[in-house]
Amino acid sequence: MSETRRRSAPGYSADLKKNFSSLGRVIRKLFSYYPRLAPLTVFCILFSAVVSAIPSVFVQRVLAVVENLYLTRDWAAARPEIVRYLVILAALYLLSLIAVTVYTQIMAYMTQGFLDKLRREMFDGMQGLPLRYFDTHAHGDIMSVYTNDIDTMRQLISEGLPQFVNSAI
Repeated sequence: MSETRRRSAPGYSADLKKNFSSLGRVIRKLFSYYPRLAPLTVFCILFSAVVSAIPSVFVQRVLAVVENLYLTRDWAAARPEIVRYLVILAALYLLSLIAVTVYTQIMAYMTQGFLDKLRREMFDGMQGLPLRYFDTHAHGDIMSVYTNDIDTMRQLISEGLPQFVNSAI
């Protein structure tokens, strides 16, 4: 189905709203489980994304210094300014590397803990289901929820959300 036909199809808006609602619930649940680590992770992702956009500014400044001193041919005067910019850039890259390492490690911890808590909640919820639910649903369907859907949640939390925030910046 083409994109225009899909957008005009009945229920497309409702499905999109439902998907964003589900995503919001997942994010709220993640932040409720990890009220300190989740904001720290978001900060680290934002910081690394901003720092990755900075090199172009530094390149422009270094080129401006080279251009200004090109006519005078006084390269010794340009060296301190260029070195200063390079040191600042290297320091920012180092801080960005630290931020990426921190958020990667925190995300690994949060993802595993989130999935463990989610599986436990699902299991506790399943214990409260009436017996006829298990009679009317195939064993494979029930297990699919525990494996495929939880794995999809793992990918969303560990890869999708950080990449979305990084790309948005």
